[in-house]
Amino acid sequence: MKITLATRLTLVRVFLVIPFMYAALNNGKLMAGVALFLFIVASFTDYLDGKIARTMREVTTVGKFADQLADKVLIDAALLVFLQHGEIGSWFVIIIIVRDIAVSGLRMVAASNSKVIAANWWGKLKTVSQMVFVIAVLFYHVTPVLGWGLNLVLMWITFAMTVWSGIDYFLKNLEVFKE
Repeated sequence: MKITLATRLTLVRVFLVIPFMYAALNNGKLMAGVALFLFIVASFTDYLDGKIARTMREVTTVGKFADQLADKVLIDAALLVFLQHGEIGSWFVIIIIVRDIAVSGLRMVAASNSKVIAANWWGKLKTVSQMVFVIAVLFYHVTPVLGWGLNLVLMWITFAMTVWSGIDYFLKNLEVFKE
């Protein structure tokens, strides 16, 4: 099995979660800035690994799996930090995690029938909205210049994108459940 450059970047995203969480869980503007920087770098690897894989024609099954896993680990880690800080409700975190588990389950059922469910635009927009939301909250920790109101708007956009993308995956792949 060949580990491509794109897959290596995906693994960097996973490994950045530990220092990100350390920084995000510690108080102070410096650590908030470090957490923001690490999250932005990790988020950028999501864009970069996909671009490299497509450009170099090195899209692999391992890479597709690792990319989705890395996104979920990064976002869920950030949301758990915000939950621990009391900045978001558990309902919000649960909706995101349940949606991701449901879509992953759908993909597993499809795979057992030799069908691949690729990421679609709604799923990609969901991930982008989640990353923008996390960056906004982290930015607020560094400097609250924009206020918490923007974060609330972004949270609701993220909620809507998360729910809609999950519904869309199921509606477009109902045949997976027909035996």
